[in-house]
Amino acid sequence: MNTKQLIYFLKTAELCSIAAAARELDIAQPSISLQLENLEHELGTSLFDRDYRGVRLTESGQLFKAHAQSIMRQVDQAKLDIRQSEQEPAGRLVLGMTQPIGNVVSVPLLKLVEQRYPKIELDLFAGLSYSLSSQLLSGEIDLAISSPDGSDTKQLTREQLFKEKLYLAMGDTPQVSSQKPLRQRSCISFAELAKHEVIVTGRQDSLGYVLRQYEQQVGVKVRHRPGFGQLMTTLRYVSDGYGMLLSPSSSFYHLEETGQIHALEIIEPGMERDVYITTAANRPRTSLMRAIIPLIYEVVQQEQQAGRWRGEFIPEVG
Repeated sequence: MNTKQLIYFLKTAELCSIAAAARELDIAQPSISLQLENLEHELGTSLFDRDYRGVRLTESGQLFKAHAQSIMRQVDQAKLDIRQSEQEPAGRLVLGMTQPIGNVVSVPLLKLVEQRYPKIELDLFAGLSYSLSSQLLSGEIDLAISSPDGSDTKQLTREQLFKEKLYLAMGDTPQVSSQKPLRQRSCISFAELAKHEVIVTGRQDSLGYVLRQYEQQVGVKVRHRPGFGQLMTTLRYVSDGYGMLLSPSSSFYHLEETGQIHALEIIEPGMERDVYITTAANRPRTSLMRAIIPLIYEVVQQEQQAGRWRGEFIPEVG
């Protein structure tokens, strides 16, 4: 397998035609056909279904396409790294974050990258913690900012960035009778959470994982329900007074500032969650990563000092 075969494969998949791929790449059609046949022989499977209308990817072809795109992106980045080792960093970096982290970090980070490295295109992606890990390993994203969710981390490299406090967020004007007395309070014990229904992400995700750990530690089972997919929808439900959300301040600080959210600190014990910058262990740090990671630390410290993301900032080592 070589990069020429991957280029021919991806172009044929894009255009659904070997002839069209040959014209666009300015390559003789038989050459492309031969390389695709060699690739299929090496993989031991058919990548395309062929008929008089052209070609279309098989199920195996669809799977291989994602890997081929990831490999070519890494090849392109390697070339950039070599050319730019002593130049201003330039190129595209894909950064994955959980939705709460994206809510507090995205805008100031984008602004800082534009100021410091105008030739870097920062592409932001929001997802749940477990999906970010798999996307790192597949090469769909280059960096992730997320928290442990109990999944295997042997193939990942992590450095701690933050230890965030977790809160019970509720609407400023609760509509549920059992929630109304809490509006006058600033904290709630973990044991008291069992008296209320709490919105929290699913068992696969980091918050669900952290909640289970605290339940085992304290010996209290908390009644909980899932969110509504998008953080914005869940926050609307909470700010309108219909539910309470287990969350870090990063997800709701903007609504707290406008008086739409009231947050109770969880105590006895206080709930915290570690946040890491994560990369795939089998890929080296590129010049883009080396440029962006210090900016992430800078932005997180700035947001912590401003009180928007409450917890302990962990300075970068080295």
